[in-house]
Amino acid sequence: MVEKNAVIMTTQADRFVRMLCKHFSHKVNADWGDEQGWVEFAMGRCELSAEPQQLLVRCHADNETDLEVVTDTIKSHFDRFAQKQQLTLNWR
Repeated sequence: MVEKNAVIMTTQADRFVRMLCKHFSHKVNADWGDEQGWVEFAMGRCELSAEPQQLLVRCHADNETDLEVVTDTIKSHFDRFAQKQQLTLNWR
């Protein structure tokens, strides 16, 4: 199992958890609550956690190739949704 993580400083983390999970739920399995959510892709999983000042994003998959697909998908959607707030997701 391989993984990548990101921390985005924002006071709207809970909003991004809901927005991303709800968006992906139209195509893949996803679930969310007030502060946590997850999205299950065929190739891996992304878990989102909202804290008061930050959004924590953790993606994992069985191999690097699948992980790259998951992280690229999450990043492209997050960056689009967060464009007005000028937030960018950068993986560690």
